This record gives sequence, structure tokens and C-alpha cells, in this order.
Amino acid sequence: MAKIGFEYIVAGALDTDNSVSAATAAYTNTREIGPGANVNGSPTSSDVKDYGDDRVVATDVSVTGGTLSLELNEPSLENEAWILGHSVDADGAILRNTNDIPPYVGIGFVGKSRKLDNTTAYRAKIYLKAQFKEPSDENATKQDSVSFSHTTMEGNLFQLENGDWKLDKVFETLAEAKAYVDEILCMSAAEAETE
Repeated sequence: MAKIGFEYIVAGALDTDNSVSAATAAYTNTREIGPGANVNGSPTSSDVKDYGDDRVVATDVSVTGGTLSLELNEPSLENEAWILGHSVDADGAILRNTNDIPPYVGIGFVGKSRKLDNTTAYRAKIYLKAQFKEPSDENATKQDSVSFSHTTMEGNLFQLENGDWKLDKVFETLAEAKAYVDEILCMSAAEAETE
């Protein structure tokens, strides 16, 4: 299937005490953090070979971690502060402190693909554990024409205790794919309505 887009980036804070596997993972404070222009998950893998009798007899190419990049059109100050572990003061300003620790979060979104029969498939993709770092603060003058720029949030990917790190599931409708993302990341109906 050819990828033709994506939408609906959702994040939830991972309950690290009770999330051993994808089946038991629990998330709180789940929210939609998009709209987004780009999502790039880049897993890193082990590449180890065991040799015997002048040939490879065993290999390990398991996923060991990775990076996740979210290019967001306009993250709200509240969402940016939350995903980076900062606080928002009474005047609505993000207070960034060097001692702040970003939470572990689950990140989900829905990718769109064109199938060979010219129909659209919707693929829910959920990274089960990530932690984001402070983004670059890039600014440029307008010059002769307007050039849109976005905020890119970079994070590290991790495995849950049993090794689970990502879920993928294909649906026929966008609504079904969104509902699956909401279900896995524990987005309540009330939270979804406020987004």
C-alpha cells in the first residue's frame, strides 16, 4: 500500500508501574497534540552475528530503541509543556526548569494508504513508550514571501518490560482507526470531545 498521509496525533502519559506489555499498558492524561505535518519513527536494531564452522550460525536483529520525530504545525503551550515535563504558570507562560523530567508517553496516529483496488486503508500506529527532548527554537524573518515553519519534537523510543514497543492495525474507516488509538492510549469519550 502506498502511503498518502496521516492525521490525529494522540499522546498519553505511560503508567510505568503497571505497563509490562502492550496488553497491560495504561495511559493517563491522554490528549490530541496535533495537527502535525510529519511523523518519523526510526527504530534502531541490534546487528550481531555468531559465527561457527566458518559461517553465521545465529543472529540478533532485535529492536533496541530508536527515535521518534513529530513535526507539529502549532503545538499549544499547554501540550508542549506537558510532553516536556514543564509547568505553565498562572499567566499562561511555560516555566522551563533544568530539573524538569519529561514523562514517558505513548504516541499514536493514523496513517492513510492507497490500496491497489484504489480504496483507502487507515493504519493505526502506536509507539508504546517514548520520551521527548527540548525542541530547537528556530525563527526566521518573513523576507519576500511567507514561509511556513513548524516545531519538531524529537524523542527516544523505548521498549516495555517484556520487549513490546509498537502496535500497528489496519482498518477500513478513519473512525475505526481513531477509536483503536483512543482505546489503546486510554482516551475517554469526554477527553476526545474536548479536543
